[in-house]
Amino acid sequence: MSPRIRRSRCRDGGSAAVSIAIVFPAVGLLFLALLQAVLVSVARDVALAAAEEGLRVARARHGSHAQGRTAAAGFARHEPVLQAPAVTVTGADTITVHVRGHAPSVLPGLHLQVSQAARGAREHFTTPQRP
Repeated sequence: MSPRIRRSRCRDGGSAAVSIAIVFPAVGLLFLALLQAVLVSVARDVALAAAEEGLRVARARHGSHAQGRTAAAGFARHEPVLQAPAVTVTGADTITVHVRGHAPSVLPGLHLQVSQAARGAREHFTTPQRP
């Protein structure tokens, strides 16, 4: 082997290790960001489902704000992806259920709050009006 070919091989030694050392953390961070986005999306879906469950109970004929709050909180606590859920129910004729909580964090120092609401009219049974 000529000295020229040997020198070029020596200069390339370790370049793959340097490339991997640069690319691997970037790929890992990208993977963690994707995982964090999925966790936030699932937490939002759980918060919305809990708000809809609370609304379904609260707007029923004999439903109350307390029953709606209990139903929404029970649903939200059953799913571990929504952390520290808080539920508020407001309104008389139009009922609004707000569910707030936090999404789990896989990235250090990141605290993401999730909030969803569902709104609907209270059910009233009426009879047809006769002229």
